[in-house]
Amino acid sequence: MWPHCLFLFLLLHETWAEPETSCHLPAESQFFQLFCTLLLDNVSSTEMAGMALMGDVPILALDPHTWNINICRPWAQEATAETEIAKILSFSMVGIRNMIRFAHEMAAKAGLDYPLVFQIHAGYELYPNGTSWSFVNIGEGGRDLVTYELGRERWVPQRSTPLAELVSHSLTDLRAVSGFLDHIFSVILPTYTPILQKRGRTDLERQVPPMAVVFTRTAGPAQLLLVCRVTSFYPRPITVTWLRDGQEVPPSPAVSTSSVLPNADLTYQLRSTLLVFPRDGHSYACHVRHCSLGDRSLLVPWENPSVSSTVGITITVLLLTAVITGGVWWWRRRKHAGSGRNSRTFLI
Repeated sequence: MWPHCLFLFLLLHETWAEPETSCHLPAESQFFQLFCTLLLDNVSSTEMAGMALMGDVPILALDPHTWNINICRPWAQEATAETEIAKILSFSMVGIRNMIRFAHEMAAKAGLDYPLVFQIHAGYELYPNGTSWSFVNIGEGGRDLVTYELGRERWVPQRSTPLAELVSHSLTDLRAVSGFLDHIFSVILPTYTPILQKRGRTDLERQVPPMAVVFTRTAGPAQLLLVCRVTSFYPRPITVTWLRDGQEVPPSPAVSTSSVLPNADLTYQLRSTLLVFPRDGHSYACHVRHCSLGDRSLLVPWENPSVSSTVGITITVLLLTAVITGGVWWWRRRKHAGSGRNSRTFLI
């Protein structure tokens, strides 16, 4: 059961970009979201992947082979059994088949060529003051297609295309779908998410500090690409910046930071790069801030060879100067002592 959850966690984090959230989100609000991807290979073949998350912890996962919905955590099993979610899951196969049938119907009416990819992203966030925010978005080919306006029971096109208009009108006419969604977001999720938060507090509020290392890649005859690899941190929000001589490097084409990506152990990783001219004599460091570090932060310096060479040359020159100066002083002292040896023998 758990391998399916892990596989879908990695897959769906690549499929959809999640909204950035506060590092202390689990303690401040409760964010439940659902991802679903349908790959329509041809008119008679469909592949599916789906997952529900609390924060960014997998709660429910659709088995891509059997289309059964698995519960990923024991505490999620307990929370699900206490609410109407358990009843909804028992009828999930009917809903999945209707969704697939609808997707093929829209493709046929719009005259689209296979293969096609449809995506669904829904979310519910409950704030400490009791207010909430909900959304349901449908995409096609990695781009937004329609979005549902909760309370108004209508689907709004997000593109000026025949497919978007067709899906918008078709879903708006399906009043049963609108009623079901309104019940989910107004009744079920306001009950389900607090129970999930309470039962899974240990997992949802865990913190794992990041590890970071800086290395280089050749970028040109006189340029280097500094790479700061930050990994094994949790939760997801993190800040990575570069320092030049102790001052933060402002955003520019020379600075690039990747998206935050999941690791297999449900921690995260990212890379940040900085293009530099190593002979400029500046010192550089990668600066990492994460809530697991508290008021502290990671500072990973890069040893600039040109700076090291300059320092080494300076030290060598100072040592040679000291030796030469000492030698001249010693020679003059010996010469002076030799010229007045008879008058100063008592000093020996």
